[in-house]
Amino acid sequence: MTVTIRDAASEADLKAAYALITALAAHENASHYLKVSENAFTEGALSHPPRFHVMVAEEHSKILGAVTYTSRFHIWSGKDVLILDDLYVDPAARGKGLGGKLLNAIGQIAKKRDLPVKWQVNTDNEGAIRLYKRMGADYSERGVCFWRPEKIS
Repeated sequence: MTVTIRDAASEADLKAAYALITALAAHENASHYLKVSENAFTEGALSHPPRFHVMVAEEHSKILGAVTYTSRFHIWSGKDVLILDDLYVDPAARGKGLGGKLLNAIGQIAKKRDLPVKWQVNTDNEGAIRLYKRMGADYSERGVCFWRPEKIS
């Protein structure tokens, strides 16, 4: 399996990413919380400067996973932090390492900028928590993960 991890660069990429985010919301029984429309999602990612960033995992021209992120000032550390908002892989493509590859791509961006990555995970998502810990993220029982640049390989 040859998978490419890359920035979402077109409206078609963002349409596929939005479909994955919609599937994530449904998977978490949280569709009623997803208020952004596909159009607003696309406009936000393609605006100058972008309101948020999207990376996709693609195989044979099909987008199988997506991750969204932004950065903001983190009061406690006194510098910016990369905020991973959503990471989702199509259920049919799971078990192939795509989630780890998407997370690693975010980690490389953060490491290059000497920024930690912060995100939340549902506390019952044991498989994801194991992955995050293996990759060097600190995990708190509140479901918050914090991945320091020095722990990103």
